[in-house]
Amino acid sequence: MTDTLLFLHLLAAASLFAAIVAFTALVLGARLEVGTVRTFLTLWHIGLVGVFIFGIALAFDIDGYDIFDGWVLIAIALWLAAGWSGDKVPAVYRESGGGAAIPADVARIHWIHVAVVLLLLADMIGKPWA
Repeated sequence: MTDTLLFLHLLAAASLFAAIVAFTALVLGARLEVGTVRTFLTLWHIGLVGVFIFGIALAFDIDGYDIFDGWVLIAIALWLAAGWSGDKVPAVYRESGGGAAIPADVARIHWIHVAVVLLLLADMIGKPWA
């Protein structure tokens, strides 16, 4: 069961990173079809939910890990921050019809979002206080 949960957790994380790459392209000035952006936004939402569900399931499934471990609580906090900031770029891009550049304030939120996701990845790899 652990291997299946880990596979699904990593698959969900891969979908998050694919969406972040697409959103970063938008911030850097790429022009994508609105339908493509919608697809990546869906990928972002599926990945966000999947990472959370399978991550919590892994915390319960693996002996030695607990839902109240420091690194798990950090991951949950970072997950909440990533969820809040993750859909700002595609929302602005869709509202503009795909023709306007991403405003500087939204781009700034995106770069903070990228940093939060990288911190989340570092937390998953390093597992401080495990």
